[in-house]
Amino acid sequence: MLFNSTTFLLFFFPAAILLYHIVPGKMKNAVLLSESIIFYSFGALRYLPVLSILIVTDYILALYLGSSKSGHNGKRIILVLSIVINLAPLMIFKYGTYLSDLLASIGRGDFEMPDIIPLGVSYATFKSISYLCDVYKGKCRPEKNPVDYAAYVLMYQQIIVGPIIRYIDIKDALKQKGSRFETGRCAEGIRQFVYGLAKKVVLADSLGLMWQEIAAENGMDLSLASSGLAWFAVLSFSLQLYLDFSGYSDMSNGLSKIMGFECRENFDYPYCADSFSLFWRKWHITLTEWFRDYIYIPLGGNRKGIFRQIINMFIVWILTGIWHGSTANFLIWGVYCFIILVVEKYILAGVLKKKYAGRLFTIAAAVIGWAVFASHGRVNLTVLLKRMFSFSGGISALYYIRNYGIIFILALLVSGGIYRYLKKTLLRNVRIENAVSLLLIFVCFAYVVGNTNNAALYAVF
Repeated sequence: MLFNSTTFLLFFFPAAILLYHIVPGKMKNAVLLSESIIFYSFGALRYLPVLSILIVTDYILALYLGSSKSGHNGKRIILVLSIVINLAPLMIFKYGTYLSDLLASIGRGDFEMPDIIPLGVSYATFKSISYLCDVYKGKCRPEKNPVDYAAYVLMYQQIIVGPIIRYIDIKDALKQKGSRFETGRCAEGIRQFVYGLAKKVVLADSLGLMWQEIAAENGMDLSLASSGLAWFAVLSFSLQLYLDFSGYSDMSNGLSKIMGFECRENFDYPYCADSFSLFWRKWHITLTEWFRDYIYIPLGGNRKGIFRQIINMFIVWILTGIWHGSTANFLIWGVYCFIILVVEKYILAGVLKKKYAGRLFTIAAAVIGWAVFASHGRVNLTVLLKRMFSFSGGISALYYIRNYGIIFILALLVSGGIYRYLKKTLLRNVRIENAVSLLLIFVCFAYVVGNTNNAALYAVF
């Protein structure tokens, strides 16, 4: 089930919110868990046992990690074991096909692995690992109520594309036994959900149609595109990726607010960043901080000299690429981001401090990176980059600019922070903001009914 589907918007969402708020406080987490199971089962019922086994296993292992009777060495072994257990399904589903092909090529087996990643397994895995690590470090006590822990992992607001909310940030709200309904917070959550829905269905999906016309199986041949069209297509994909993912994050956090949970924002207008490193502190914030806190810092961070810091950065970005997908373009993309960050930090630091230089460099680096990111399947990386930088003729961009130009400009404005500006000026009056939100609801429903409920781009990672 998708947030941008009529099933969710007209049936599941109102029924789930109403039931959640009318039951007594001590039953809310049980209702949340039940609703999350129903939500998950709509699209991935066959994978529910995988997540269920992991949840039960992590619950038991966390109790051991939090026990005062457990020795330090024993806890460390259990922590490593728990991380391996959690990563195993992720690696099997993402890379099992390559393993089965390798074994078959050397005559060690003839079996097929599923070529699809179970919905939400990447995000649930990272949430569980952060919880186990925090229990091990003593940052929080292990959750003794299995229903509360399962509700945290399977929360339907976050199971599709995150954000990766940590248990320590949400445990107090989970333990609140009274009413979790606050009028002001609920209204703010609805407005944030509607804004995120508009970013997704009005802007991101419209830009996605153009990308599909160019890059889909039945689309045009990229080798025939002019340089202008290649750049326009990649710029549109860059905006689509941001609006799609940040839109889903807004919907997720809006739902969480309606239900009484305050969750960290996952995006902070990254295309307005003045450096590539700042870009990654503003893009998919919860994932970036997860890699920082659970990979980069434990490896030594920047505490052991420049050479060690570079090695640690390389490891983090290789893992980031691997997390995003099993095809070569994601690994290349991870290496590319690492190189750009090193060049920015140690070679171009002085130059990029000049006015606008840092922002232009960041936008260019990000867009070229997304070209690498998008290059799998029918989109050939070499062909795409050649068309972008050869400055040669071909199929003109004018047709696509006429058809998608207005959406492209709106996407630029939204990505550049026009909504933040309006909230400080025109939308300071809550009545006006509510009126705008109501208008957006009607527009969004028109798009939802007219489209085919496109899934989130990041749901496959």
